[in-house]
Amino acid sequence: MSSYIFRISLFILMFSQLQFPLVFSGYVNVSLEAYSKCSASFSCGIFTGIGYPFWRNDQPDYCGHPGFKLDCQGERATIDINSQKYDINEIYHESQVLRIAKTDFMLNICRVSFINSTLDFNLFEYTLSDQNASLLYDCDHLTEEQPRKREFTCPINNRSSECYFTVPAISSDELSRRCKISLLIPVLEIFADHFTNYLMTIDQVIKEGFEVRWIIDQERCRDCHSSGGKCGYNRTINDFTCFCSHQPSPRTCFRTQPPANSAAANPSTAPGDITFGYISLQPKPIRLGDMEKQ
Repeated sequence: MSSYIFRISLFILMFSQLQFPLVFSGYVNVSLEAYSKCSASFSCGIFTGIGYPFWRNDQPDYCGHPGFKLDCQGERATIDINSQKYDINEIYHESQVLRIAKTDFMLNICRVSFINSTLDFNLFEYTLSDQNASLLYDCDHLTEEQPRKREFTCPINNRSSECYFTVPAISSDELSRRCKISLLIPVLEIFADHFTNYLMTIDQVIKEGFEVRWIIDQERCRDCHSSGGKCGYNRTINDFTCFCSHQPSPRTCFRTQPPANSAAANPSTAPGDITFGYISLQPKPIRLGDMEKQ
């Protein structure tokens, strides 16, 4: 029996030794591929210098956060938020603010999906520059006085229907009940004032869009860049990762050889190793004499 156990143990040892170079090679290849394919910054539409958490639709998905994929076509850049598509009008990197407008509104305010704009509040928040407005479709004639109300018509069910745009948003249930469809949309307060003073049309106010601030922590990405790394995302652990020329890191790349007694110099004890699905095997040497004793 002991001879049988010895042969089985020897086989396992030899197999692990053979597998380790293959697994380690795959781990290194993934790291090098990510480091080469994820740019520190890129262009999309008319915008340049875009970086993490954003990534282009033609980049690998590990180059950015899952909620910040940009679709780049010609001069347009769009982003999906809560399954709704938005055109990007401006990107303010320092303040982490996007100015966006619903794509269907950019085409025609009569041919829309009639779904309220909603954000993923784990990723975005509204800014103080925003104000809610109402779009009311297929209404009975509204005679109520509302200084910021404008009427327009849309073909609905093969007939011309009365529709209204009001800012700020209507709070009266009675008024909104007299319209078959009521949408709440954010707009920029400064353009709402222009609308009130007849300096802008309904179309113009809506197409200028509204602001959202992305609330992803950028500090780790800045540290990664400053150490020569490329920012990315590990979907296995759902967290940021820093791609380095030799291997991924939770935050930064080492520019110099770490001290011999540090965790970085001993990967088996380093916390938070990121292997992208690969297993870092570090087989412990086993003396055959020890096995025979067992």
